Amino acid sequence: MFTAIGIVAAIVVAWWMKVEDARVPDAPSRIAFGEPVKVGRAVFTPQKLAVENTPPSATAISRKGRTLVLTGQLENMSGTSQVAIFGSPEKPPKLSSGGISFPAPRVYLVRDMEPLRQLEPRLREAVSIVWDIPQGWSEQDVTIEFSAQQFKLKDNLYAKASWLLSYPTGTLSARPEPAT
Repeated sequence: MFTAIGIVAAIVVAWWMKVEDARVPDAPSRIAFGEPVKVGRAVFTPQKLAVENTPPSATAISRKGRTLVLTGQLENMSGTSQVAIFGSPEKPPKLSSGGISFPAPRVYLVRDMEPLRQLEPRLREAVSIVWDIPQGWSEQDVTIEFSAQQFKLKDNLYAKASWLLSYPTGTLSARPEPAT
């Protein structure tokens, strides 16, 4: 009798531990420059973070002020061309520093300095993710939070492939290189 109770208790405890592991998501991992991280429907490999005084594009000439620029390689991991690189709804990398809120970033292709409009599958593109620096911010450590969109080959509702909710994938903490 005691053996049966012990076995049932062990099974219940093991099952509950698995439920708890699935319920409580792990904290997003810390990433460094050169390490790939999932973003939306693509993979981004950050290479450099810098403050710049010049606009990143010929079409951005009207924008004045300094910008914070994260450059790296972006690769579309889906099988089709993507307009929603950071998922749908769009969830771009979130920048925080010193309690100041930064506006949503813009993404430019490095090769021609034009805005990224579409990313082809399995084709790596060098990109710049650009944030306008708000008034009152001085150069200090920044934290950039990345998130990806969950892909499910066969969902439970429509029994077809779909992109579901976003989840955090990594955090990059660094001090940007000063403006030249």
